[in-house]
Amino acid sequence: MKSKILAITLAVSGTLLIVSCKKGGSLDPKVEPLTEAKVFADSAMTFNFLNNIYYNTGLDIHPYRNTIGGATGGGPGSSDWNDSFETLSSNAASGYSGQNVFLSGTANSNSHPLLAMWALLYKKVRAANKFMANVPQSPISAARKKTMIAEARFLRAFYYQMLIRFYGGVQLMGDDVSDDFPTYDYKRNTYKECVDYVASEYDKAAADLPSALTLEAINYGRATSGACKAFKARLLLTAASPLFNGSPASTNASVLPLICYSANYDASLWQKAADACKAVIDLPDYALVVDNTTPGNGFWKLFTSGRKNSEFIFAYNIALGSATSQSATAGNLERAWFPRSNSNATDLTYMNPSQNLVEAFGMANGKMISESGSGFNALDPYKNRDPRFYNSIIYNQATMTSKTTTALATINIYSNAAGTRVGDGIEAYYTKTGYYTRKMCNDRIPYNSLTVDRSLPVIRLAEMIMGYAEALNELGQTEAAVVELNKIRSRGGVAAGADNRYGIPTGISKDNLRTLIRNEYRVEFYGEGHWFYDTRRWKTAEQTESGALQLMRATQNAAGSPYPFKYEVQNVFTTKFIAPAMYFVPIPLAEILKSKNLLVQNPGW
Repeated sequence: MKSKILAITLAVSGTLLIVSCKKGGSLDPKVEPLTEAKVFADSAMTFNFLNNIYYNTGLDIHPYRNTIGGATGGGPGSSDWNDSFETLSSNAASGYSGQNVFLSGTANSNSHPLLAMWALLYKKVRAANKFMANVPQSPISAARKKTMIAEARFLRAFYYQMLIRFYGGVQLMGDDVSDDFPTYDYKRNTYKECVDYVASEYDKAAADLPSALTLEAINYGRATSGACKAFKARLLLTAASPLFNGSPASTNASVLPLICYSANYDASLWQKAADACKAVIDLPDYALVVDNTTPGNGFWKLFTSGRKNSEFIFAYNIALGSATSQSATAGNLERAWFPRSNSNATDLTYMNPSQNLVEAFGMANGKMISESGSGFNALDPYKNRDPRFYNSIIYNQATMTSKTTTALATINIYSNAAGTRVGDGIEAYYTKTGYYTRKMCNDRIPYNSLTVDRSLPVIRLAEMIMGYAEALNELGQTEAAVVELNKIRSRGGVAAGADNRYGIPTGISKDNLRTLIRNEYRVEFYGEGHWFYDTRRWKTAEQTESGALQLMRATQNAAGSPYPFKYEVQNVFTTKFIAPAMYFVPIPLAEILKSKNLLVQNPGW
């Protein structure tokens, strides 16, 4: 019997190795072929094996997604190695154009931008299985082994959950550790079987993991019992949502069990989701980051005041380094997203917010821009907006700390009367939409002297509160849902108003609050990789992801005009959501053939 060989990343320093969460960190890897027996006979290499399984947990949030998706793929596409998952939605345009094939509905099952996800995520599942099978033989204390096995179990559930979000029901491998094609039938489990299995695995892992309060500081970013409960809540909320509960993408009998939890609407699924969200909210481990000394300042501090805070439940740590670094693994948001005038970037800027997104941000009084009494003025469109707008979007005439000093710099994103770009206006290698991303960036320290010490939120408490509000509303408890929703609005800096309802009308209906909640998700979680999944689980993508992806063009008016700029909404390009195909990612054709057609392809592919 031949020895099994592993390609494992060896760290140059055992000390740095055990400091968890150097995922995507500054160590230069050295790859050596090693037998499983040799790896798991060494405690340092055993720790490193587990660390490597964590490496891809930031796929939905990392600004250079394809880099951490693997050298051969895993991100938005081969021409988009350094852009974020958000650009596969109507929320943002990429500096590159590879996403356009997907967004215009012309991708196929052989060229889909997420085609690499199947192989990548199953590699992670298999790695977790290998770890759990071999770690008992390692020279590590019994107590630490128990925790590490629970971490691997959590990670296996996490990557299965990613597979389920993309594909629906997938093959459950159990504890199989084979490197080759399995000897058992290669076919998909039902969506319900997958959800129930992953939920039970999170429960098992939670029992043996520390809480966030008892986790050692050196291990921040590793799995906790709270993280297990939060991802279980996300899983159950998704299963309760329309696409998987009563409104499947297809009613074809051969595929139906693979793409929905219940073909007929089941209200009890919303109750399970509500209970799961509330279980996390009630933990003493977490609290919203609130600071309204300046409206919405807590929302800014949440992402910029170091790696650890009370709201992040599971985070993807970024290696400490200069914001000017061009390393694609460093996760330096400022270099990727800031205007060129305020960074050292000479190539494309990434994740340019769309006008579609900008219009989702309401006013400081909590009303939508189209709502009576909002105070919105299309001639002066950025005045008195929701404070989260100012902490998320860089727009024409926005201010931010200058590149070299603490003085505020005005960002010019417009064209002169002759149509020539001024400053950071619309042009190739600048912005496609008339906007740049500020969300999660530190814009209060000069760029040239900014040192980045951050983590990126894979899941945070605000999502649990939003999920609880959504589930309560679906259960008919609309006023209770308003109370939860206003926790998010209040922290965001929205004015309470005389009635203390943060702009939400008294007696709002269930349907109207549903619309408001969905919009709140878009505003609160821009840039965090949610909108792609949310529009699918709600089965609204046919509306939100079809049509014009829009920009805002600002043109300088003549001297003496009442407003200095004319603003015109224009199209970047036209998106087209093809149903039912685009509700799920196609299973790679090569995998269908391997299975001797036992794997059923997703509808429309």
